[in-house]
Amino acid sequence: MQKWTRLFITSALAVTTASPAYAGSLLRFNSGTVNPGLQAQALTFSDKVASDYIVQFSNKITAKDRSALQARFEVFGYLPDDALVVRGTLSDLNSFRQTHPGIYAIVKYQAQYKISSDIAPVSVFNKDQSQSLLIQLFKASDAKSVVAALKKMNASLQVVNGKSIVALVSRGQIYNIANLTGVEHVQSTPEITTMDFPLDQKMDPIVKGAGDYSDIKGDETGTKTMKFDSVWALGLTGRGQIAAMADTGLDSGNINQIASDFSGAVKSGYAFGLWAKTWEDPMGHGTHVAGSIMSRGTASGGRLKGGAYDAMMVAEGMWSPMLNGLSVPSKLADLFEKANADGARVHSNSWGAVKNFGAYDSMAVQVDEWMNNNQDMLVIFAAGNSGVDMNKDGRIDGGSIGTPGTAKNVLTVGASKNKTSTGGIQVPVSKLRAAAESWSAEPIFSSMLSDRDDGIAMFSSRGPTLDGRVKPEIVAPGTNILSNRSHIKNASPLWGAYNDDYAWSGGTSMATPLTAGAVTITRQMLVEKWGVHNPSAAVLKAMIMHSADDLYPGQFGEVGAAKGQELLTRRPNSDEGYGRVNMDNMVKMMSNTIVADDRDGVATNQSETYEFKLNGSGKLYANLVWTDAPGSANASKALVNDLDLILTGPNGTISMNDHVNNAEMIETTLPAGDYKLTVKGNNVPAGKNGGRQPYALVFSVQ
Repeated sequence: MQKWTRLFITSALAVTTASPAYAGSLLRFNSGTVNPGLQAQALTFSDKVASDYIVQFSNKITAKDRSALQARFEVFGYLPDDALVVRGTLSDLNSFRQTHPGIYAIVKYQAQYKISSDIAPVSVFNKDQSQSLLIQLFKASDAKSVVAALKKMNASLQVVNGKSIVALVSRGQIYNIANLTGVEHVQSTPEITTMDFPLDQKMDPIVKGAGDYSDIKGDETGTKTMKFDSVWALGLTGRGQIAAMADTGLDSGNINQIASDFSGAVKSGYAFGLWAKTWEDPMGHGTHVAGSIMSRGTASGGRLKGGAYDAMMVAEGMWSPMLNGLSVPSKLADLFEKANADGARVHSNSWGAVKNFGAYDSMAVQVDEWMNNNQDMLVIFAAGNSGVDMNKDGRIDGGSIGTPGTAKNVLTVGASKNKTSTGGIQVPVSKLRAAAESWSAEPIFSSMLSDRDDGIAMFSSRGPTLDGRVKPEIVAPGTNILSNRSHIKNASPLWGAYNDDYAWSGGTSMATPLTAGAVTITRQMLVEKWGVHNPSAAVLKAMIMHSADDLYPGQFGEVGAAKGQELLTRRPNSDEGYGRVNMDNMVKMMSNTIVADDRDGVATNQSETYEFKLNGSGKLYANLVWTDAPGSANASKALVNDLDLILTGPNGTISMNDHVNNAEMIETTLPAGDYKLTVKGNNVPAGKNGGRQPYALVFSVQ
């Protein structure tokens, strides 16, 4: 018997006219919090040269406020609290202020606010040393004047692409560079690597397997742990969907002469690697990744195939033969735009930075900006493999997520444990070279890598981000994953070759494409089963989070923190996010779940309400997700548009009161009665469609 009744999917838009007191009197930078009102008194002079200023309002910024500024000035991004970056002369801005009494302060955007904390302080001892910088601009047309200024400083320009400049500069010039009009942020050039967990073929013990498929049990690819069989049984195999991958390349890099597992499966391929002529994979990582997304499994007789094995692929190779490594475009939009133009709506990325952990930096901002402008593609990033237990308390330390996995709008994926004994690393953690330094405390030290599926891989990077956001949002199997092997001569066998066509590997690099396969099938399901004809990135993300399994308390049981309990709280947390991907749960959602993909959204103090009735006691699980406007790499808080999820019922009101994440969740047991689930715009300073923030809401009642 159905225990609940849906009264309305959505209510009419309710507008609240009263605006609560909300004074923006502080600017919150990574470099510190300042009161601009105290600075503004000193800036009473007039000037004739346009520069970059911060205009802070006394209350929440409205669409009318923004439009008024845009009518006279160039308006760039948002800064917390209640401020916009504006280009103009101080005299014109002060004139504007006379007719707009809601402005609290106007101050110059000073150089010290723009310099990343990953740049060591400049001193007399290091000012003449060279440093590679990633310089982010407010707009691409600023490049001309900034490049001219850099040349005068004798900087060596390496890349100028859109709003990004990579240059080798004297450290003594860093402040002067940050002080240039047009420069938004200055940071060290990120060091990018693939997110497979590195092993030494000679030193670390590896089990390769029989090689003839006689030992294959069906649990080697990770798809069994994620219960893909449930969606495959419904004919949901990725057919009609296109996924993209940016990595080291894909096999031969030739659509007409490619491994049989990818024959007829590649829609297009592009070479992004520096001096690369093709998108071939001389390293092996990208081929393994692509296999987990959509390998046909032909060479194995269908035994070893990807999650969305009927989907098509856009392959983007970033391997540079000159560098003998990855060369990621400084303008990340180049990757996404190519794939988007070819019809891809899921983009998998198993790479990132391994320093400046948790930072919302220029790369994260770039991804968020592109996704905010292109809300139909879900971009997925690996969390990283920097999980360690350096304080030796038996629990993995927090705060090790690398950019661009720190971006708000992406789905960031950590690695859970696959459950397989066929091959790969089939020894305790203690037998690995890195164990003594990184995981020497119990219970981690004696644990295995793929003996059970309710744990998190010890190497998987943990959150939160520096501003406190939950990352990763999801985990998927990332230990002892068997997938495709590149056929290019001397390509790496990764964690060991099973045979000429397949190899073992592990890392968040492997969890990410498996999740991408799951997202690809979720998109097919939304289109074919739910009638959502053009699903947004937000609803794809919400569906994956909503259907995940909470792994609490983790593989070591509810033993307490002192004895190494892996997950101390139920979801969401910064070890597992919202849990491990479960495609069987996705199928079950079809009978008890409401999916709202609201492209109009809500503005500040506006709300939309979803009503339902419980005929008996039951459980509610609701996930609210939105693709937020890009934050500032200089701000101590990345969130821009803030929505609230509120449940009202017989026993009162429940609200997450979360003003940090662009996702909210309510999971609770309820008595019988009438309920209202409300999405409210708490503060939407950078909305679309008249100041509104689009969102996705997915909720189930059992």
